[in-house]
Amino acid sequence: MRQYAKTNGSRGDVGSGDYLSLAELRSAKRTLLNNNARPVKSEGNKFVVITNPNSLYDLEGDSNITSFWQYAGDRGDANQLFDVEFRDLPMGFRLYVTTNTRVFAAAGFSAANVVGTLVLGEEWYGTVNLDGMPARIVAHDRGTSGVVDPLDQVASLGWKASWGAVILNQALGVRIEHNTSAHNVGP
Repeated sequence: MRQYAKTNGSRGDVGSGDYLSLAELRSAKRTLLNNNARPVKSEGNKFVVITNPNSLYDLEGDSNITSFWQYAGDRGDANQLFDVEFRDLPMGFRLYVTTNTRVFAAAGFSAANVVGTLVLGEEWYGTVNLDGMPARIVAHDRGTSGVVDPLDQVASLGWKASWGAVILNQALGVRIEHNTSAHNVGP
């Protein structure tokens, strides 16, 4: 499912100032709960948020989040306001940051980049380890390449594995499409 920042109706409408915020996350959570999604048990019964560093920067500046920790959060070293990881957000979200999030280059209003942030519930996706080809390391010593390496200078080391993932239920995940304050740069 898709959700566009603020009250935008399409990706092309997302532009300057349409940043990721706690309000956007709460809206995605409402959508998930209306679709009977459950929080992810293995993540401390929280909804998982996958976003990029530029979106994290905007979230760190969201006064709703900082006020929550400043006035209602734990006192002392346990307060998330002073935690470098910035991992658990108010209202039941666990945050993960990666540069591999989807960025729709120049797809927004006035050619703004549009960033996709995922909010996931339990059983949105599944993974499979394929035992038919277990993970293994492949090593070839110098001098084993024959005529391709007449001076015995080349050795190689690599690995291969077999693994699969699939989206199980689209209704248990929301992609929030938004802009960042990073002046239209990618992730």
